[in-house]
Amino acid sequence: MLARVLDLILGRAITRVCVVLLGVMVAFTLYTVFMRNVMSDPPFWGDTLTLIANVWLVMLAFALSIRERESIAMEMIYDYVPARVAGLLETLWNLLFVAVGLMMIVYGYEVADRIPGTYWELGNAPKSWLMMILPVSGVLVVMAALRVLAEDFRALRRGERLGRRAGVGEV
Repeated sequence: MLARVLDLILGRAITRVCVVLLGVMVAFTLYTVFMRNVMSDPPFWGDTLTLIANVWLVMLAFALSIRERESIAMEMIYDYVPARVAGLLETLWNLLFVAVGLMMIVYGYEVADRIPGTYWELGNAPKSWLMMILPVSGVLVVMAALRVLAEDFRALRRGERLGRRAGVGEV
């Protein structure tokens, strides 16, 4: 029960953050283009903030796509193999997502901790703060993949088919 509540809260929170980041990206881009082309006075921080919002959006959406079983990983192959094989391939893929998430946690933290310099255009904000999205998204990816795997193994015990094709995880 606690896992479901946490899953729901995290899913909604991350989705809202992604929506805000997308809106921020569009707003910064429009503002920068307007200021550059119409006013001939582009903001020095516009492109940097758009880039950071884009990276954060992609990294957070990666975890969401795993949790919602919307990853395009091998969807084409699933159409050409039996449902049981597709379910096993999806399970393998989710195990690989756990491994990638663990690498993002460990090596992402190392990168964020060691990256030198600051963003002068953002008031000398350390680059390490902004790179912390790597281990944060790594944790979210691992949590999402483990949750999907747990759902699949529960379905297996009940004798159901694996994965999204069986209706698991669909709203």
